[in-house]
Amino acid sequence: MNKLLRRDFLKGMATIPFLGYFGFAFKDNITKELLSKKSKDYRETLKIGQLEAPDEKLLPPTGIDGKCIRVGLIGNGWRGERLLQSLGYVHPDFVKENTVNGSYNEKLRDFLTQEDLNVHITGICDVFSIHTQRGVEISANDFHPGGRKTGQKPAKVYASYRDMVTSDEIDAIIIATPDHTHVPMAVAAAKAGKHVYLEKPMAHSIEEAVELKNTIKATGVVFQLGHENRQQMSYKVARELYLKGVMGEVTMVQTYTNRNTRFGAWIRDDAFDHLQGNQNNIDWKEFLGNAPWHEFDLKRFFSWQRYSDYGTSVTGNDFSHTYDCINQVLSLGIPESVVALGGQHYYKTHGDMPDVLNAVFHYPERGLTMTYDCSLKNGIYRPSHILGSEASMDIDRAILLKKDDNSVRYKNTEIKTSDPLFYYKPNSGVDAVSSATARNYFNSGYGPTFIDGKVIDVTFLHIKEWIDAIRGQGKTSCNIDAGFEEAVTFNLANLAYVHKKPVRWDAKNEKAII
Repeated sequence: MNKLLRRDFLKGMATIPFLGYFGFAFKDNITKELLSKKSKDYRETLKIGQLEAPDEKLLPPTGIDGKCIRVGLIGNGWRGERLLQSLGYVHPDFVKENTVNGSYNEKLRDFLTQEDLNVHITGICDVFSIHTQRGVEISANDFHPGGRKTGQKPAKVYASYRDMVTSDEIDAIIIATPDHTHVPMAVAAAKAGKHVYLEKPMAHSIEEAVELKNTIKATGVVFQLGHENRQQMSYKVARELYLKGVMGEVTMVQTYTNRNTRFGAWIRDDAFDHLQGNQNNIDWKEFLGNAPWHEFDLKRFFSWQRYSDYGTSVTGNDFSHTYDCINQVLSLGIPESVVALGGQHYYKTHGDMPDVLNAVFHYPERGLTMTYDCSLKNGIYRPSHILGSEASMDIDRAILLKKDDNSVRYKNTEIKTSDPLFYYKPNSGVDAVSSATARNYFNSGYGPTFIDGKVIDVTFLHIKEWIDAIRGQGKTSCNIDAGFEEAVTFNLANLAYVHKKPVRWDAKNEKAII
């Protein structure tokens, strides 16, 4: 059977270019040599030298040997818990759910084998008491990577982020809260000398983005924006291919969001948390923060993404991710002007967020436009497209490159324009993803990546990068400058949509011109 599988694989390799070579670890030296030759052939076809990105190495561990970093978490919703897991903390329920007949399943084994970053969760703050309690239970669960026992006491509960950021028991703050609270919390933390990991998107407005940028630069704290796709190898490889001229002159970028469920449209009425929430366990005033006053409303609290008072629309929810990915590859920066059209046509019971939107971002100095098309009433998956004079690239957690009919660089290449010129997809280590929404996230790059010979979760890598930088080892890849470009770009689109007219960016004065 093994011989048959090997034969079929080798037969397939004869027609499939460079099929994820860096994602495989074969004991069979003949197969490995064949793949290596295939890789070399396609480097010659593309007229490039050795690709360096797939050989990237992780920084050596400093966790156990380094100073313990005390972390406070503001916002322990589903994302907050995911970030705690990357720091080496899980809820007892997680352990129970992933233990079968006394043995740990693959998910739990992966957790136990991840690098121990040597952090202590010493503070939890959340306006929803059920989330707060779960955070405390997570912090008290002495179950960590490597089986190490810390014996630490449960995290302290802070009624307000204002109290947390001034605490002497905390070195760094993670913020995973609604968008309208991001900048006030991050500014307060930075001014108190706390390092900041801020979930995307960075800012609720351009004015807030300017304020946070200036604060981070003035204080010098280590800042990381939570765009974990900065760790995806596919974008690093794409960046290298672009710089080596593989695509030629890039003239257009096309990006998309497609969903077709109420949950995918950020309507969370049926979520378990929503059913548990009430005025007695939600601090409504603290949730509102600087937003306009409104009477207590569970829809606003649990589906806050759909309300412009708190969220940043589909552009902040989804496009900000895609933009940051493309910005990694092309270094686009902030567009000169933006136009946007759309409307709230289907989901009218929650907020004012559009469910159909088209936006165009113009970069005249680069000679290109970037488009963003969003529909929350169609679930087809579409990767981003980068269109160049020599080749076009489909990009997500994989790369598919096809030559242009009129390419000069590849005019003597016999590969048809309908066939792949180059294909890269590192082995994910995952056999299947259950739901359509989960597959969308997975394909978009939010799952594992391949680095340093290992399949590693990108959220863990992004958190590790921040912790390493706090210890003086390396720098953050999604720093305040990258975050500023993201925040300004999607907020320009929101302004163009609201005002129904083109919006320009005044780079000198750092403000929008409507």
